[in-house]
Amino acid sequence: MKNIVLIICLSLLTTLSFGLDFGGSLEDSTVYYTSDSAEFYHSDTLSLWLTGEVWKDTNLFVQGSYTYTTDDPYFFDIDYLKIENKSVSPLNYTLGRFHTSDSSRYIFSHKLDGVSLSYNLPSAVFSAKAGYTGLLFDTSSSIGMTIADQTGVDYGIEQTFAAPRIVGGIQAFFPELYMNQDLKAEVWAQMDMRNDSDLTTGGKLDTQYFGLFLSGPLASSLYYDSFAYLGTGQSHSGIAESYSVLSFLGSAGLRYYMEDFLFSRMSLRFLYSSGDSDFTTSFTEGNTSGDSSNFVPISGKSTGLVFSPELGNIFLTQFSYSLKPFSGMGNRVLENIQLELTDVNFFRSTTGLISESGINTDSDSLYLGTEIDGTINYRPFSDLGVSLSGGVFIPNNGSGGAFLDTRELEFLSRLGLSFRF
Repeated sequence: MKNIVLIICLSLLTTLSFGLDFGGSLEDSTVYYTSDSAEFYHSDTLSLWLTGEVWKDTNLFVQGSYTYTTDDPYFFDIDYLKIENKSVSPLNYTLGRFHTSDSSRYIFSHKLDGVSLSYNLPSAVFSAKAGYTGLLFDTSSSIGMTIADQTGVDYGIEQTFAAPRIVGGIQAFFPELYMNQDLKAEVWAQMDMRNDSDLTTGGKLDTQYFGLFLSGPLASSLYYDSFAYLGTGQSHSGIAESYSVLSFLGSAGLRYYMEDFLFSRMSLRFLYSSGDSDFTTSFTEGNTSGDSSNFVPISGKSTGLVFSPELGNIFLTQFSYSLKPFSGMGNRVLENIQLELTDVNFFRSTTGLISESGINTDSDSLYLGTEIDGTINYRPFSDLGVSLSGGVFIPNNGSGGAFLDTRELEFLSRLGLSFRF
């Protein structure tokens, strides 16, 4: 397959009619985690990209990367291989391998091999995207919807390619529809393409998501955003009989900016994903009675720095405050330092299981615990960024708590470096 990709890249490059532009980036991350035991993780990713005009208003973009980690000393990947058309005409398109996401980024945020179309009008933007995940390497995939996904069963070749799914979405965006309020509606769906005979553990899962978004200003420097998803699906489970899914995801957030006071920003967010108290044997495909109400995303962003459960039977509140403490001092070096403090409180939506281990199945407590994070971001130049993050998760593991007393305090620190050239 690598030879085929190389031939395609070389063939496309020979058709470029204008000059090439190229560059790269280096991402470095060091993580130290401690609870009942200590763990150390380090990764370096070197990415190189190349772009050029294929024909009028249409560019080819190719990016490949090499990653070293403490778990895997080498991993090569084709991150992007796409042709993009961005002309003044209303219709634009992207073909190839690209990254896309739903508007919330909680449902789907991943790479696809496929096509993306957008139709731009002065009062609305309509878009559609669809692609295949089965040609992505399993190492670069974060899709883990079923037991078969998580065990890496891949047509007899263990942990080579990602789960073969077709993922697509349709979006309609209406900016400043009424009183500067933005409205967006979208539908996403994924279809599991595996044959039953290819699965030795777990089952198959098809899901659909119907979302509605509303956002905009409430007053000077005060903004909000809100969204709601109705999730449906059909599962042929490896644990129980086939069942249907009817679930819910909702969120609302406020942001307040105080630029005159050290460029401060305060934000408050609520996030709710429905759960199912029948999930008592396994969080994944764990339904044992009737249909499921557990929300199952395809692949979305994380919920916390230290404690980061998957959506599904999770309700959280998050408050954060950030500022640039040295702004206005006239020192360009110090002015680029930003501090942020975040508090996240985690709850279960029902007394069922969550994606994390250690749940006390005899407890009816919904409160899971509290996480407190701190971050220092420093960008002395536009191409260089440094970040230092640290956090602690305090589990509810007391008498009658949601966790067993074996779940201890968890600490995590992370040092990140990014450089573009």
